[in-house]
Amino acid sequence: MRLTIAISLVVLVPLAAFAKSPSDIADLVGSRAAGAESEMQARGYVDAGGNNTWWNADKKQCVKVRVSQGRYASISQIKASSCGQKATGAVKCPPDLSQADLYKYPGCSL
Repeated sequence: MRLTIAISLVVLVPLAAFAKSPSDIADLVGSRAAGAESEMQARGYVDAGGNNTWWNADKKQCVKVRVSQGRYASISQIKASSCGQKATGAVKCPPDLSQADLYKYPGCSL
């Protein structure tokens, strides 16, 4: 039993490191975090309320960025609900949305 668990860990844990980043932002892996954040915004992503999660409303895509030593170490696609999206993907945007409120409504834009 212990041997099976040990083998599973040896095989499965390294596979997580090879998860593919979404193609539109894969080139940002290795970039300095400060510059990469601006580039994420330029590519249509908005901060989804912290924890290094970003939402792209056009692509209906939620991603998680892992930062290490000030650089983007990995970018992984995660479920939309992690970015505050409902299963339907529909987002109700308030009519008076301001720049300051974008983090509360990650699927909305000005």
